[in-house]
Amino acid sequence: MMKNYQKKRWGCRNACALSLLLIVFFGASCDRQKNVPATGTQVGSSARVVRPYIVEKGALTETRTFPVVLKEGMSAKLSFRVAGKLDGFSVVPGRRFEKGELVASLDPRDYQLIVDRAKEALKEANAARRAMETGARPEDLATAEATYEAAKSQRETAEKQFKRMESLRQDEAVSVMQYDLAKSTYDAAVAAERAADKNLEKAQVGARAEEIEMIKAKIAGLEIDLQLAENKLADTKLYAPFAGIVSEKFFEDHETVAPGIAVLTLVDDKSFEGEIGITEELALRLKDVEKIECRFEAIPGKTFDATIKETSTTVQKDTRTYLMTISVDATEEDGALLGMVGTARIDFKISDGAIYVPTSSLVVGTDDSGEPSASATHVWLIDASSKTLSRRAVEVGDSADDRTRILSGLEGGEMIVGAGARYLSDGQEICLQEAQ
Repeated sequence: MMKNYQKKRWGCRNACALSLLLIVFFGASCDRQKNVPATGTQVGSSARVVRPYIVEKGALTETRTFPVVLKEGMSAKLSFRVAGKLDGFSVVPGRRFEKGELVASLDPRDYQLIVDRAKEALKEANAARRAMETGARPEDLATAEATYEAAKSQRETAEKQFKRMESLRQDEAVSVMQYDLAKSTYDAAVAAERAADKNLEKAQVGARAEEIEMIKAKIAGLEIDLQLAENKLADTKLYAPFAGIVSEKFFEDHETVAPGIAVLTLVDDKSFEGEIGITEELALRLKDVEKIECRFEAIPGKTFDATIKETSTTVQKDTRTYLMTISVDATEEDGALLGMVGTARIDFKISDGAIYVPTSSLVVGTDDSGEPSASATHVWLIDASSKTLSRRAVEVGDSADDRTRILSGLEGGEMIVGAGARYLSDGQEICLQEAQ
């Protein structure tokens, strides 16, 4: 991993405008000196052309780079929710499906029969409920009345026979067996008359409220049974949950599959992701991520934005890093393909108010023995009014990517020599290099 420090714009617009004006003014001055005739004295002939740099102070951006490999943005192992035999399964790896397109299906015969049976049961229950709520039809009512009259007549006949047997029994003119037979015949006739009377009452006024509630509850259960049966029938067809291509196929046509067993793998080859291993330090600074960009060796000259999708909370045992998944804004039209190798560049915001200057602006002095000394380091300040230089001692910190941190000596807003500072002197006249 590399550590790069990039300066982020913090300063005010007035300072930038002043810098540009000074560059234009001094550049024009240098041009005028260059155009002085060869004869006579050349005013400012000793002026040195230097590159200016405005010292800025504020939030900076720390950049880290990581290797990254493009992988599919989404993949899924597709399976059926019911068991069955594959019917017309002719899919091959590499086949593309659009979202919602039929991928595979099972033989629906048995599931269709279950649906048909559930529909018939529900139809019968609904008919019974309507009969309870509206009463019997005229022909059914006539039948109930006839049945009741017949039962009543049978009861009256059995009653007369029983009373006669009862009288004869008192005189011991009939046996006990004959008496008991007459009594049981009479009791049965009474029960049959009561049942016929109840049926007639139902036919005349309809079923009782509790009976209607019971049939309604039965209908609700049958409706659930029908819905479950229809769901199972629908589950014999497997549809693509997203657009993608088949990467693996695990069964052949006419084979029987169990619920939850994958029959193929579908991958989204039009959205891409990458995985990066980050340290514990960076895992705690994800809120400071300002920007993520990816570059790939096979696509020179193009940069792709990326965003954090998720970060694992457990460390990888082999690398001792945390796995961060990024979504890469790249498409096939951009030339992106699965497996491409590249670099992910992540910018982290730093808000310590530190000052950084180009390392080329620093002049390392020597101590009394002539050895280089960091404590004797200085920069050259540019005086805009006199067009001269003055030495300013600075204390320096760490350096990276041709930039050095200034611990003391500068406050921000100063104009210094940005390059070529080694061969300048105190009080020397200068003119600024024009912006390229």
